[in-house]
Amino acid sequence: MSTIRRGSPMAYAMWALALGGYIFAATCRSSLSATGIQAALYFDISSSALSSFVYLQLFVYAIMQIPAGMLLDRFGPKAMIVAGCCLMSLGQGLLAVSTVTGMAVVARAIVGAGDALIFISVIRLLAAWFPLRRLPLMNQLTGQIGNLGQIISVYPFVWVMNLTSWQTAFLSLAGVGLMIAFCVMTLLRESPANPSASAIRPPVGTGHHAIRNLGTVARIPGTVCGFWVHSITWFSNTMMNQLWGFPFLLAVERYSYAQASAYLASGTLSCVVLAMFFGRFASSHPVRGRVLLVYGTVGAQMLCWTILLLTEGPHSRVLMIALLLAISSGMAASSLAFDFAREANAPRDLGTATGLANIGGFLSSGLVLLGVGLLLDWQGADNPNLYSDHTMRIAVLAQYPIWIIGLIGFSVMLPKALRNLRQRNAEISAGSWTNEY
Repeated sequence: MSTIRRGSPMAYAMWALALGGYIFAATCRSSLSATGIQAALYFDISSSALSSFVYLQLFVYAIMQIPAGMLLDRFGPKAMIVAGCCLMSLGQGLLAVSTVTGMAVVARAIVGAGDALIFISVIRLLAAWFPLRRLPLMNQLTGQIGNLGQIISVYPFVWVMNLTSWQTAFLSLAGVGLMIAFCVMTLLRESPANPSASAIRPPVGTGHHAIRNLGTVARIPGTVCGFWVHSITWFSNTMMNQLWGFPFLLAVERYSYAQASAYLASGTLSCVVLAMFFGRFASSHPVRGRVLLVYGTVGAQMLCWTILLLTEGPHSRVLMIALLLAISSGMAASSLAFDFAREANAPRDLGTATGLANIGGFLSSGLVLLGVGLLLDWQGADNPNLYSDHTMRIAVLAQYPIWIIGLIGFSVMLPKALRNLRQRNAEISAGSWTNEY
């Protein structure tokens, strides 16, 4: 049977099918954001315990990235997306029937483990189905369209919960995940080569060989740069959308619940628009353009947050729109991490390299979410009824140490990564490096 052309309509169909899995993952990931206050009251827990629901999930995600990347290189994206959707459905189902905090935390950890398998699998699938020049844009679109799951969690999911109950809403979400897993299992093709061929994968090796290969990938400057890019661009948006956005907007900006929902949802939509611009810009300016986007988006986030925290609220619409665009631009720029990792590594190591880069944002987000919860408890605001303008302002300062550490790490590693990239481009021109996936 003839090979299907990369970037053909079939490629977009396979992308859309896999993207359904990532939209489900984003919905599960943010399902406690819009319901965070209800969860605190439902389980009768403190601010730090509430944040544990989310930061444990993110830490599990981060820890799982290394084995997930290695498993992806071995078993391919189809099996990983199916397994991820099934695990997340199990976690959401367990959360639906949880009656104590411990059981709910375990449920969110299971969700995090399933979530960890999805995104890097979709990125690997794109590398097989699309030409190299189109990958930066497709990576951007995948990350940001997938995050429309946040809107699903804010509106349809909350609507179902308000109409029925906590249990029904989470069980319904679990059922959707199982349907997506079935569709992926029966319809997804990993490679355009032919229907029965799987993506090329390395042979099974010893554990020692796998660990040694992991160490090699982790030492490549482009992989490390990808880790730092993801760690400094992504967490502010995650902090707002995963848990603390609603309490912050209600306490500091005096928004109503409907206004806060609309604000966060519009931020998700702006991510999609910015992603298209960033993807094309990064494709046209693959070196300086990416560096400019990283420093520009992080600088904009730090500037907007600093102005907001140093001035009295509620703040003007102009400043709030600027903050929204700044944190949205960080979410869009986070996909540049995978461009750094992809271009620095051999195709056979793409799953491992992408997983290592993807750890950054989830690790930093987990630390920030934990930091906000601890700072709230430290101030005595250990339940939603005690959140105030002052306590929320102090709590979100947890972002600044992560920015500073990450910017230093990225700046130190960047020159080495750029030297290696120029060397690799020279090898590609000489024909000694293959781009085939």
